Amino acid sequence: MTHAGGQKSVAVAMAVTAAIALAAFAIVRGTWAVGGSDSSCYGLMAKAFMSGHLQPQSVLADAPWPNVPVTLAPGGFRPGISAGAPIPICAPGLSVVMTPFAWLLGQDGIFWVTPLAAAILVLASAAIAADLGGGLAGATAAILVATSPIVLFQSVQPMNDIVTAALWLAALAVLSRPALSGALVGMAILVRPNLAPLAVVAAAGAMLHHGSGRSAWSRLAIMAAASAPGVLLMALLNRALYGAVLSTGYAPATSLFSTAHVAPNLSNYGRALFDTQHVVPALALVAPLVLRGAKRWHAVVLLAFAASVAAVYALYEPFPEWWYLRFLIPAIVITLVLASVVAAHVLSRLSMSGLMPIAAVLIGLWCLRQAGQRQVLQLQQLEGKYRTIARAVHDRLPDNAVLITEWDSGSIRFHAGREVVLWESFDPAWLDRGVSWLRERGYQPYLLFERREERAFRERFQGDSDTGRLDWPPRLDLDRQVRIYDPADRARFMAGESYVTENLPLR
Repeated sequence: MTHAGGQKSVAVAMAVTAAIALAAFAIVRGTWAVGGSDSSCYGLMAKAFMSGHLQPQSVLADAPWPNVPVTLAPGGFRPGISAGAPIPICAPGLSVVMTPFAWLLGQDGIFWVTPLAAAILVLASAAIAADLGGGLAGATAAILVATSPIVLFQSVQPMNDIVTAALWLAALAVLSRPALSGALVGMAILVRPNLAPLAVVAAAGAMLHHGSGRSAWSRLAIMAAASAPGVLLMALLNRALYGAVLSTGYAPATSLFSTAHVAPNLSNYGRALFDTQHVVPALALVAPLVLRGAKRWHAVVLLAFAASVAAVYALYEPFPEWWYLRFLIPAIVITLVLASVVAAHVLSRLSMSGLMPIAAVLIGLWCLRQAGQRQVLQLQQLEGKYRTIARAVHDRLPDNAVLITEWDSGSIRFHAGREVVLWESFDPAWLDRGVSWLRERGYQPYLLFERREERAFRERFQGDSDTGRLDWPPRLDLDRQVRIYDPADRARFMAGESYVTENLPLR
């Protein structure tokens, strides 16, 4: 084996190791839970698809209280035309990707999608960097991407950010294979439709890769045709769920996107990016200056890709939290790729290529420290509690239980498989009657609250409902953070009957 061949093998091994390490981290430290509105939406939609439905179904659609569709829409959903079939807020594409995993591995199969995508993201990044700057650039890009704080933060959660980035980066990495690249573009649009304009940049990259002759146009046509199934499926799902091909579950685009958002977004994203990646992404801007020929134009296309992602979210509704960098992961990864290429080129010209692995590891360690300071290692505990709560519901409450809850509505539907009714939209005058109606229909109602919700519940209902007073001990208490009440216990408690609240650990 030649020296160059040995270097290439080492670089490939480093990239593969980084990909496996990130996937392993995502599996071991993953939340394995749906909790927030986004993860609840993706999980419940995948569960619905797995059971042959277009969206979650509730058996309580004929309930007599006001605003039934609103009260039956769990976290991540809004009321549908049919009371028992809420509409997802999230784009359903990720759930489509998750469904085969759920079929093969059970509903927890959805949690394998993000770790797999994380590995693909690292390998695709390494391939693009190696094509532009050689093996050391590829290995460096793999390390930088695998240790990026925002990549680590999102790799442990069942959301679409890592999957979106992996699909786009993989599509850019295989532009020489138009059918595969096009299929990946179609899937990327299906998973996150608002980034569909990136297809134009990918097409430009394909034309640059194949030249401008008749063969290039033929390959571009193949790419477009291969992307069509994903785009068509997105259109069909949008029409079925939201009533129109271009409609979504979010608010109208006019209320989400505005030029007034640009200044706060540039400030928020710029500060968060510097705090988590320092100046490394800025090196990407130098790539067109240090590369020559076709590689220079490839770098220009990649920068245009990153700029397009940034432009979309510069106009989007601002969020101050650092982890909203998740929207920009495709762009951030591209800048890390190009930064690796620039570093490899400059150090090679200075005959200092041996510094590349050392620099990559040092930067990676610094990034890991930043990730550790931003709760990456705590997410499993913070989000995993939703699974623990749902497990307590599943194991200790009867199959016919209906949970009157709010914050935990999505996780209860997904993990425990129990019906939920949301109290924040429930008519106060109907609470006692609603509880009675559920019992008459053969259901056993319970109240489930995060502790911070109990005061708001009392304030909303106690003037109109005995149940709303919450003046009896809970049936279950999970570390004084979550409590479950049986409304039937109130009459017994008021009559002097005592019982012991079961205390359970929340871990």
